[in-house]
Amino acid sequence: MAHIRALEVATFYTMFLLQPCGRKAHVQVCGTTPCMLRGAAALFEVCHRRIHHDPLHVSADGDFSWEEVECLGACVNAPMVLIGSDTYEDLTAKSFEKVLDEISAGRKPKPGPQIDRQFSAPVGGASTLRTVKA
Repeated sequence: MAHIRALEVATFYTMFLLQPCGRKAHVQVCGTTPCMLRGAAALFEVCHRRIHHDPLHVSADGDFSWEEVECLGACVNAPMVLIGSDTYEDLTAKSFEKVLDEISAGRKPKPGPQIDRQFSAPVGGASTLRTVKA
């Protein structure tokens, strides 16, 4: 098999990493339109500052690495990241920093929405169809 054929597959799927990744976490930040519209740029800034300026590089302490990926499938809860098999959604720069702090300290942060929301329910709860008139 030609080397390029293997690279075509390995570089298409985000689960194949061709370089070393962080010991504690490899952060995949969604860069698709819904996440970008809802603040993913701030998450990239956190990655640049806390992990490494460039994606797919390991942090100075060897604990973290990051990359930009396309659609992680939680657009309604944008912006979001995938760390291992857990998604962290409805992130701000501050809440993303807290997730990284927890991982850095050896604790497992609560996955899912990082605001007062249940899964992908509307923020603040239902706003329509609350009562039925007979």
